[in-house]
Amino acid sequence: MRFNNLFYKNIGNYLSPKVPKHWRILITGVTSIHGWPVFQKFRQILIPQQLFAVRPPKMQVPAGDNVVSLCITETRGLRQIRDTFQPTHVIHGAGVCDLDVCEERPEWAQEINQLGAKAITEVFGKEAYILFLSTDLVFSGNTPPADGYSELHTPDPVSVAGRTFLAAEQEIQKNARQCIVRLGLPIGDSITGEKGPVDFIESRFKRGLLMTLFYDELRSCIACDEIAEIVQRLLVAEPQGLFHCGGAEPISLYHIGRSILRMGGYPEMLLQKLSRHEEVNGPPRIGDVGLNSNKLVQWLEEHCGAKTHTTAIG
Repeated sequence: MRFNNLFYKNIGNYLSPKVPKHWRILITGVTSIHGWPVFQKFRQILIPQQLFAVRPPKMQVPAGDNVVSLCITETRGLRQIRDTFQPTHVIHGAGVCDLDVCEERPEWAQEINQLGAKAITEVFGKEAYILFLSTDLVFSGNTPPADGYSELHTPDPVSVAGRTFLAAEQEIQKNARQCIVRLGLPIGDSITGEKGPVDFIESRFKRGLLMTLFYDELRSCIACDEIAEIVQRLLVAEPQGLFHCGGAEPISLYHIGRSILRMGGYPEMLLQKLSRHEEVNGPPRIGDVGLNSNKLVQWLEEHCGAKTHTTAIG
């Protein structure tokens, strides 16, 4: 069951730019909820010699001669990719944003997020254009702006995940040619069927397990397919700087749970509502981290030759 069209405002349909034939694109984090659709997109439009991917250690998917299992901090392995594949562009999608895991293992979260970005910068920064997929968790959401967080708002993360992603952004900004895209909550199908909010929530409903979700933790959801389309357009144009990428209306996980419950015909009693302030012994929670994506919308309209349109939220 697919939910891609339920929880986001479509940023727009734009002319699809062609990737130059001499480009070689490296994608990290291809098993993440946002990295997987990006890898699928470029695998469809490029020949194998133009694409190389990094998946986490011990992972066997996705398969292919142009995919390798490697910890993103292993500079020796990254240098080997640089010297053999010689990427002209890097889409850095690797990272860990699981709140519980990051709070339990802060040093590991720092290693993967910050030091991983540092390794990407040190190995590829001189030769390649780098596009980094970051997160809205760099904001607290405690005092949200009326129109959502724009690129001008100062980050104030409350979690280890948010702080280490912010540190990763600062590493990426050291590159002469770079673009950072802060994503809202990605909504779509994952590579293993176990990642992302839809997979997780529905997996519990299918087993008849209760799901308690926050109604006052709000994020700008964005479809995974939409992320892939936008990444392609940004990469081809090579803009510099920071963009926010999310739906126009912040949505809670409880709202998402309600939609999944309704579409799947699951019993109402399986879903319970909770305030983030009522959680006990959990990780620090965000409030409303809705993103203002006007800068990205305007850039797309100016550079991609089409106007935006929206679709309804379910």
